[in-house]
Amino acid sequence: MNRKLTIFFPFLTLFLIVGIVSFYLPQGNTSQGVLVNDISRMNPTYVKEIILADSIEKIQNAIKKANKENLKISMSGTKHSQGGHAFFDGALLLDMTGLNKILSLDTANQIIHVQSGVTWAQIQEFINPHNLAVRAMQSSNIFTVGGSMSSNVHGRDPRNSLIVETIEDFRLILSTGEIINVSRDENQELFSLVIGGYGLFGIITDVRIRLKKNNILEKEALLINYKDFPEFFKKNIIGDPEVELFIARPSISTRSFLRETIVNLWKTADIQTKFDDKIYDLLGEKNVFRDKFFFSLSRNYDLGKDLRWYLQKNLVAEVDKKYFITRNNSMRPPTAPLKFLDHISPYNSDIIQEYFIPIDNFVSFIDGLRVILINQKVNVLGVTVRYVPKNNDTFLTYGKKEAFSIVVYSNQNLSSTGMHKAEKMTRSLVDLALDNDGIYYLTYQKFHTKKQMKSAYPEVDEFFAKKLKYDPKEIFINKFYNYYAVTEMQ
Repeated sequence: MNRKLTIFFPFLTLFLIVGIVSFYLPQGNTSQGVLVNDISRMNPTYVKEIILADSIEKIQNAIKKANKENLKISMSGTKHSQGGHAFFDGALLLDMTGLNKILSLDTANQIIHVQSGVTWAQIQEFINPHNLAVRAMQSSNIFTVGGSMSSNVHGRDPRNSLIVETIEDFRLILSTGEIINVSRDENQELFSLVIGGYGLFGIITDVRIRLKKNNILEKEALLINYKDFPEFFKKNIIGDPEVELFIARPSISTRSFLRETIVNLWKTADIQTKFDDKIYDLLGEKNVFRDKFFFSLSRNYDLGKDLRWYLQKNLVAEVDKKYFITRNNSMRPPTAPLKFLDHISPYNSDIIQEYFIPIDNFVSFIDGLRVILINQKVNVLGVTVRYVPKNNDTFLTYGKKEAFSIVVYSNQNLSSTGMHKAEKMTRSLVDLALDNDGIYYLTYQKFHTKKQMKSAYPEVDEFFAKKLKYDPKEIFINKFYNYYAVTEMQ
């Protein structure tokens, strides 16, 4: 038996004895309305009604109703934003997953036309037989295109990182019910406001997205010291045009916390190499129970964190080994794990923080991050590093300069004490990012202060003013906007 695997069984026995029970918070109709929440379960909200937005007519009727009855409209996809971006108290909630049709595929120009409720998984399944792949998306494929645009997401391709760079054009329903075309040439200002605009300017109905060839990639993983990572990145990742994807994972082990770093690279394979056609078949998620088990251990025990890091190096990443995989499969489970991250509990929640730090300030930020996480006893479940280029296509851009995207994945108690602790952590990390000439991602919790937001995004007041220009009755609203804009103006 492989000696690396024998370590599994004592912990597996412990897991089976102790057991893990998942609890689901109810969502349903009450006298207060319909109770909804996002993936973090930190934003319980009673909306007036949930409307499955499966047609343009339904959306326009909802807008007419809102205008006539002085109601508000919010919209949601898979509900993975964590800062109240999808809900508002007493609002009509449009469930955008109803707009889930793929409309056309232009293989010659590598452009797909989809409705906004389509997920990246649907797109991958549709385009794979045509040897095409997505350019930019999150590390998981469960999200809707419309939600991804509203958050201006980014991915793991150092040369095709931002979704905004892949958008040809889209259709938008305004607060009047009018449908307009939006692109870099038509309604240009709305193009910059809607992408990364968190649903505040209108409802995206359909979009045309640029794709690329589904290349076969050679995947490898290297283990380096975090202090060497910036120079390694400049020379071996951004400096190597053959690198199509990358993600780095600093250690969560108590023995090497944020020091050892696994760097995963996917390079374009040698075209002379011959491959079996089966390599193009789409893969599904594997080893869900195994991975969920060890992830749960790391959620509850430091020993579990040490074990997870050991397995990450020796079993999952397979440091210093190489294998071949298509771009599509590199952007799907198990390379982009989904199910084992599911964690539903009434007592605690796994949350995400994300910070964009200039490359040359990476070491300073990581050193400060380590101090804050240890001193505040944060239950860290994972840290990842990706790259975003300088980009000013969106109004509220986080791409003010090229930077590393540093994601902190942690488990937080849902009690009032736990929420206060999470708030303290967030504000400390935002200050750390600002001190390192960085910025933070607006898609997550509302723990940062309004002062911090204005320091990170000095253009935010103008952004909110333009919201009123295009939606003077504030038909489209959410908790994020209400907290940072409406209460600020009162």
